[in-house]
Amino acid sequence: MVRVERALNPKHILFAAMGAMLLFVLWNNERFLLNPADPHWQHLAPAGWRFPPHGIFGSVALVTGALQFSSRLRRNRPRHRLIGRTYAVAAIGTCCFAMWMATFISPWFLTLFTWTQGISLMLCTGIGVAMARRRKFEWHRSWMMRSYAIALIFIEGRVLMAIPWFAAGGLDSVVAVNWLLLVVSLVVVELWLQWEKLRFPQKEKELAALSRAG
Repeated sequence: MVRVERALNPKHILFAAMGAMLLFVLWNNERFLLNPADPHWQHLAPAGWRFPPHGIFGSVALVTGALQFSSRLRRNRPRHRLIGRTYAVAAIGTCCFAMWMATFISPWFLTLFTWTQGISLMLCTGIGVAMARRRKFEWHRSWMMRSYAIALIFIEGRVLMAIPWFAAGGLDSVVAVNWLLLVVSLVVVELWLQWEKLRFPQKEKELAALSRAG
């Protein structure tokens, strides 16, 4: 019974859902990468050479960000630090290229969202890194959770826009969905963090003690 409960814990369910969404987005939205004749390349043409590094950084950020939540990896501190640094560099890198690209290929209202998301993601990531350097690990974890929640909008927005009801709205739906996801993601993370403090107070005490020990 214990093994079954552990196998079905919320973290595993969340990761399974994230993996399923990522596979869906790769199939539904990114297949054009394998077809040079796809019309979507014309839309990306003004971005030029900026698109490949944006995609590479973004892919690395999504994968390494998920790994950060592995309890096993967190216990291996050298590996956890390496993955964390890789995530921070990749997240900031993909934001910079996304914001740069948006000025060439997106209308002003989507450019505004891209810049808002990018700056928010870089800010949360930067604060998370700063907290780790100061050995304030409970704050580090909280800010990195906020950072990754914002990064996941890339996947979540594309999944929602695959629903015909949303897709029928065109660019209006794209704007509404992305802004809604930005707000909801941050609210959900805050609710989760507060719930953890109430449900697992011992974990918070252990993190605080670890920070003071540093």
